[in-house]
Amino acid sequence: MLDEAKTQNLTIFLMKDYIKDYNSCLKNRSAIKMMTLKDEYNLDGVICIANSSNKPPRWKEFLQKYSSEDIELDDNTSNKALMLVKLQERILALSFGYGRAFLKEEAIEKNFGFKTALNVISPEKIRSVNAATIEDMVVNTQRQSSHSTSQEEFGLNVTNDIMMAVTGIPQNEDIGKTVSGKDSFVVSVCMDADELKIKLESYLNAYNSNTYKDKGFDWIDNVRAIKDSVLREELDFALSEIIKKKDYSKIQIASPDTVNWNDLLGFCFSGIRKDTTDANVYSMEINYVEYFDSINDNSNLFKKLKRDKLYGMNNGENPFAICNVYSALIAQMYYDDKTYILNAGTWYEVNNSFYSRVTEFISSIPISNLSLPKCPKGMNEGEYNLEVAKQQDYYLMDKRLVSVLNGPKHIEACDIFTRDKQFVHVKNKCRSSQLSHLFAQGRVSAQAFTSDQEFRKQVWDKVKSKFGEDVFDYHKKPESSEYEVVYAIIDEKTGDIEDRLPFFSKVNLMLSVQELDRMHMKYSIMMIEKS
Repeated sequence: MLDEAKTQNLTIFLMKDYIKDYNSCLKNRSAIKMMTLKDEYNLDGVICIANSSNKPPRWKEFLQKYSSEDIELDDNTSNKALMLVKLQERILALSFGYGRAFLKEEAIEKNFGFKTALNVISPEKIRSVNAATIEDMVVNTQRQSSHSTSQEEFGLNVTNDIMMAVTGIPQNEDIGKTVSGKDSFVVSVCMDADELKIKLESYLNAYNSNTYKDKGFDWIDNVRAIKDSVLREELDFALSEIIKKKDYSKIQIASPDTVNWNDLLGFCFSGIRKDTTDANVYSMEINYVEYFDSINDNSNLFKKLKRDKLYGMNNGENPFAICNVYSALIAQMYYDDKTYILNAGTWYEVNNSFYSRVTEFISSIPISNLSLPKCPKGMNEGEYNLEVAKQQDYYLMDKRLVSVLNGPKHIEACDIFTRDKQFVHVKNKCRSSQLSHLFAQGRVSAQAFTSDQEFRKQVWDKVKSKFGEDVFDYHKKPESSEYEVVYAIIDEKTGDIEDRLPFFSKVNLMLSVQELDRMHMKYSIMMIEKS
């Protein structure tokens, strides 16, 4: 037993509930020496070691106190060890050095550390968070504070941020000095050797708790990335069965990255017996139906999806690979009573109630009263906007940039402005996975128009040539509901709007519309048929 308590840094993993014996946790049992624990600590467990370097690591003294045998670390390999302990019919793995390398990845309970840390951290004493922001692409960020603070100070958006990891100070100092959580639970704790069982039980109890919901972290259940490799394989297989049945209603292919549309001839796929160097095989529409229908051997479907590429070709007729087809898939699937989304190569589980809430919100957005013509296939957005402005009593604002005070240098106020003071923003859904850009464009333009008189004057200077100087008074801040933002999405699919947009696009549309509502700006949405 230690003469006095020392601070220990523990890295703890939880094994999945179906793992019942220690050997099932380990990758290569034959290369590992197991030693039982001393009876005096009342722990059911073993210590696993392998060959290690000639300099004894700091944690050897800690482990030696529990081992019934002398721990000998040999030369010339990396130091690594595990302590496996069975508590409450679960197995915990304490990793030392590179000990995680002993563990089977598929045996590790993902997000154990994250949930445990959230349950023990004081909501006012967070030091750092890792988050992924839901867009049509996913942006990962790490945000740190110079001192402990609340989650509000990290600028997290509870609707479209996925928190992945957290570091902070526990509410109960007996838990430890600091904790971090992702897959593992990392804690710096002052303890005697005979306190280990009590500490481990408290961490396991914290994992099984849902107190994080009472601390204002209930929103983390909205969406979570799937890191479990076994579940990912199950989802891939389920999606392959849908593709084999040619049910493409909830599937599309779109570039996960922003592309320069002004320098693009079109898209093409490799793996469908077409020459990707031939400009004639490229189309502005990503024909995913043609791609799926070309697949003859479904036995290795996802190997093919990860091997084949989505190509683009620029105006100089130079082809370039955008990504593999799997990374360009956007799919929505209901599996095992849960909703899953595949986006940019990552599977996400969406809380069913959150999914319903978003979908219901989208269905409540007013449908625009504008009557816009169909968009011929092959016509780009700029050509469409020009034709619409010619045929109807509208003013073409597309590509006519307006400066913003204390903002981006220049932006488009909209694509089309109507006599009824409607800012119409047009986007071809099939041409871009970045629908969030469309929704942000409407929001940013509305913010500038309501708050910046000079921005209003620049818009007025342009549209007065068609509608006259009385079209609106740029000197006055817009009255409530005087103006309207219209989101017009060109789409070849049919059906209800809430069923035609990718889920992450619906989340961004909801956030933009909520912001327009706070500005007292009218808003509506419409789908333009592609013929």
